[in-house]
Amino acid sequence: MQIVNKLLDYSTPWAFPDVYLFTGNPIVKHNGAIVMGRGAAQQVRDTYPGIDKKFGTLMNTQNDPNLLWRVIEPGQHIGWFKVKEHWRDPALISVIEESTIQLSIAAISHTSYTFHMNYPGIGNGKLKEKDVEDILTQLPDNVIIYR
Repeated sequence: MQIVNKLLDYSTPWAFPDVYLFTGNPIVKHNGAIVMGRGAAQQVRDTYPGIDKKFGTLMNTQNDPNLLWRVIEPGQHIGWFKVKEHWRDPALISVIEESTIQLSIAAISHTSYTFHMNYPGIGNGKLKEKDVEDILTQLPDNVIIYR
């Protein structure tokens, strides 16, 4: 895992084999969209209209997922990394641990991909970097974390 000291810009297009991940919660609203109201999730929602409903549909096909990704444009992959159980609650270390395990498995299975993600659980998650740092060290080298 690598850490980059800058924010990840979800509004600038990227190309496969780069996969951009954003952190979030699994709440699906009545309209079928996941809640993407703050931070990186909000930037993704605002940049890619309808992405919240696409992930809501994907969320409803999975059994309690911690990591999901899909193609949003030809050659452009984006993913969701679970950090919370509900949008109004703080991030949970246990959820980040499970999501990190899932990301590790995906990254090891897809060594030609490079996964880019905002630092999970800080900001709207209310955790401190040091609370999450030890968890993230298990991620392989094809994962880049932005803070």
